[in-house]
Amino acid sequence: MQELSRRDALKIIEALKHGTPPPPPLARFLHVGRARWLDGMTWYLDAAREDELSAVRFIVGDYGSGKTHFLRVTAHLAYERSFVVSEVALNKDVRLDRFDLVWRKLLENLTVGWSPDDRSGIEHILTRWCAGVDSGERLTEELAALDHLTGLDPDFRQAMRGYLHEWMTYGADTAGLTPYLQWLKGDSIRPPGVRARIDRACSRAMLRSLLVFLRHLGYSGLVLFLDELELLLTQSQSARNGSYEVLRQFIDDTESIPSLVMLCSLTEQALQDHQRGIPSYPALSQRIGGMLTGFSSRDYRSVTVNLNRLPLEPHEFFELAQRIRDVHAVAHRWEAAERVPDEVLRSFADRASQSPEVAAPRYLVQLTVTVLESAQQNQDVPLADLIPSDATVVSTIRAAERERYVPWGASHDDFHTA
Repeated sequence: MQELSRRDALKIIEALKHGTPPPPPLARFLHVGRARWLDGMTWYLDAAREDELSAVRFIVGDYGSGKTHFLRVTAHLAYERSFVVSEVALNKDVRLDRFDLVWRKLLENLTVGWSPDDRSGIEHILTRWCAGVDSGERLTEELAALDHLTGLDPDFRQAMRGYLHEWMTYGADTAGLTPYLQWLKGDSIRPPGVRARIDRACSRAMLRSLLVFLRHLGYSGLVLFLDELELLLTQSQSARNGSYEVLRQFIDDTESIPSLVMLCSLTEQALQDHQRGIPSYPALSQRIGGMLTGFSSRDYRSVTVNLNRLPLEPHEFFELAQRIRDVHAVAHRWEAAERVPDEVLRSFADRASQSPEVAAPRYLVQLTVTVLESAQQNQDVPLADLIPSDATVVSTIRAAERERYVPWGASHDDFHTA
């Protein structure tokens, strides 16, 4: 953990305490196991970069099985290969049936790797682009290059030309840049020369234009995460059908746009529920049904990665607990291994692998972080007195799960993940 700063270690621990994985650049510090499946993901990234492959993959697993973590480790691999990454996590405020909200979040969450000030979004990418055009001669060359890019929607081309010209004329702080940014994020405002608003009707053209533009800037392509798709099951039927139609459209768009890799995370229930899941919407089910039934534990490049069928080995659970302890030691500057020794972590790993009620990775993380936090703050209390029961750990996880789903109108029983 020598390369891990205390600032980043604190970010990891705080994320785990809130029941979420660390951000993409930090997820690798906790990753164990499933190496061949990451090799398969690497194959897709390399093919997208070198051969302009487009692909859709589905990461399947119960709550706490490590879906989002797997996506974020993949993001780190994508950054190493100069991809732009955007993670769109669905929730009650970012609904898939509202294309405008999803498109805005996609643009706002564009990242190009680890930034010391955590900057992200289309504005950050445009800032880097404009800053590299440092003379009038370079401006003329860049405008000409934009004019000759094939595959750019005319409005997208005009918006990029206008943004660059405004930047070079008036500087980075000019208010004249704002209309272009607002338009790019789907607002109804139309900057000079731009005729139409970005909406579902032109989504494929705009997504293609974004990819062409990113490739022009030197990036390898775009990796798009659609996370928490199982939350669609909590919507009303009309909203849910609208969401499934937008998902179908995204899949169609992705497969026709070079160097675009889309990864969707969802639970097995979303695949199997004929009343509310993907099978309930024939247009989507028929479109991707074959993709979702072809999982093989020996095909690392299969379209579906089912984490429920790829459990961690006992030694991997132990290694994960050790990694969490090492990060906690950096975060709080203490000798965590002396207070919580390996034999205790082994017992945690055994408990996690035998837990039938919740996903084992989530159980282990919750138990290990809880004990480390208590042990560091209560040095005079015997460690045994600080270790919670199975029932307490499960109850904490269930409460977090309930909070995740209830705002969408679902009962907790509907999403029991035994």
